[in-house]
Amino acid sequence: MKIKIISIGKFKNKNISNLCADYQQRIMHSIKIDEIIFKNSTKEFENKKITSHLTKSNDYKIALSQDGEKMTSEDFAKILSSLTGKSLCFVIGGSDGLNNQTKTKCDKIISLSSLTFTHEMAKLFLLEQIYRSITIIQNKKYHK
Repeated sequence: MKIKIISIGKFKNKNISNLCADYQQRIMHSIKIDEIIFKNSTKEFENKKITSHLTKSNDYKIALSQDGEKMTSEDFAKILSSLTGKSLCFVIGGSDGLNNQTKTKCDKIISLSSLTFTHEMAKLFLLEQIYRSITIIQNKKYHK
């Protein structure tokens, strides 16, 4: 499985960046992760760049949005397990989120929480859930 993460803006917080790097290191033994990071801009321009990339991609696309489907870690692991052997693309919007046009280009919309997070925190939580899913699928001790 290959995973692509599309996000807006570089990290400003080194602590969160270091935590993300730690999870990426743990994940890379099982899954290849590529990142596409677009510069901060207006919501319209950010979404235009993301949509342009999504249109060219054959990946299974999942948008992260506060109004997306709520799920447990086990549900998330089932999604990853069902997509084994395929390419997956997660989309994290900028500070203004993703517009409806961008969301309609995605195959699924999920929520990490009902709370609002910075794109940095959203990426950290996404990477943690990917790692947790791997341990669930491989029946390792990290989860619970």
